Amino acid sequence: MNLFIFGGTGDLAKRKLLPALYRHFKAERLSKDIKIYGIGSKELQASEYHEEIKVKLSDNLDSVEYDAAVINEFIKKISYIKIDFNKKNDFVNLKKNTSNTDRNLYYLAVSPLFYKVIAENLNDQDIIGPLSSIIVEKPIGNDLQSSIDINESLALYFNEHQIFRIDHYLGKEAVQNLLALRFGNILFEKIWSNVAVDHIQITVAETLGLENRGSYYDQTGAIKDMLQNHLLQILCLVAMEPPTNINSESIRDEKLKVLRSLRPFKTNETDEHLVIGQYKEGAIDAKAITSYLDENGVNPKSQTETFVALKLWIDNWRWSGVPFFLRTGKRMAEKRSEIVIQFKSVPHNIFDSNNKQKDNQLVIRLQPEESIKLKIMIKKPSASGFSLQELPLDLLFDDYYEDDHLDAYERLLMDIIDNKPSLFMRRDEVENAWSYIDQLIHSISESEIKLSKYNAGSWGPSSSDLLIASHNAKWNNEED
Repeated sequence: MNLFIFGGTGDLAKRKLLPALYRHFKAERLSKDIKIYGIGSKELQASEYHEEIKVKLSDNLDSVEYDAAVINEFIKKISYIKIDFNKKNDFVNLKKNTSNTDRNLYYLAVSPLFYKVIAENLNDQDIIGPLSSIIVEKPIGNDLQSSIDINESLALYFNEHQIFRIDHYLGKEAVQNLLALRFGNILFEKIWSNVAVDHIQITVAETLGLENRGSYYDQTGAIKDMLQNHLLQILCLVAMEPPTNINSESIRDEKLKVLRSLRPFKTNETDEHLVIGQYKEGAIDAKAITSYLDENGVNPKSQTETFVALKLWIDNWRWSGVPFFLRTGKRMAEKRSEIVIQFKSVPHNIFDSNNKQKDNQLVIRLQPEESIKLKIMIKKPSASGFSLQELPLDLLFDDYYEDDHLDAYERLLMDIIDNKPSLFMRRDEVENAWSYIDQLIHSISESEIKLSKYNAGSWGPSSSDLLIASHNAKWNNEED
């Protein structure tokens, strides 16, 4: 088996892909005949590339993971090939190392601008065969039409089952546990609907700013950068119907049904259902933070949103009447990604008025630590009287699976190697998600909704609190 990493000298390859492959190699999960090729435009000797990899592994591995002897064995599996993606003749260097009968994995850790030309040149060299696969990172376009164009360019040379579109959030252990929680435990599945659920929150908050991506981000914004992929993918897993099989196309079929059930935004209702914001000066961890407009690469008059919160509805039997509140933003109070299932109140409170009954809440934390917390009411120990208290039932994954825990890229790479597509986005999923986002952006433009400013280090604009307060609820901003 051959793994060709286009962009092999780039940040993604060195920070995520190669450390993940090293961990698999160390755990003896990789085939002994695997060959890894880093592909880049630099003039590098193999020995120079190996030294670069050693440095990056040292930077990105925990000290307990770093084993010099194992690393020396690992890099023997790695070669370097210099290729200018726009020069067809350079791709002859690939053909020297493989054929169309081999199991070839082509990982495009490069800008989507190069997807088409790379696929075309691979085809010209006749090194795409029935055992080949191509792996591409988001963003798959920046609107529906560009997404269709990218997918069409890949479909010219690869069948749909050969294309793996990565959203690394789908590889997170806690996201996977959504499936186990829902479909492996009847006590949750029976109440996972409008029968017992009041509303659902999905939050992906970042403390980071633009990280030298000002020019890119200012043309993209939070809606396209985060909502279109990460948040909608999480929403699909939360809301979908039970699949027939965990390893089948059924998971992707059910996610697609959710996307097709999203209620379109009406222009005259946009203000009631959506908030967009942009961070200004503030502080995070007692460190002063500059405003978005003062970031490198950003237009000083930019109207690009760095925060979005919305209330949406899924028009099907299971979720009729249940609002979903989604939010994501940069320069927020904490780095936090979580799903909150807020259950309804008990139909009748049998306790006296001094006992404040809180509604049950299930919190699924994706990062920074992966955990599941169920908040329930119990009787507070007391010699007299009957007093209620809310306590959490906690499951911290690292407490139980410290040694076996896989990060998102480790899991996704192994599923690619094992040819398991269920954690990857299918073409119709991507295009339906873009169709919804395009309609949302059109509604924003037509309604001329204004950006709300928020302080860096806060939980976003105050108007986002009013958005969820319209449902007599509030965001889960509590510190653990």
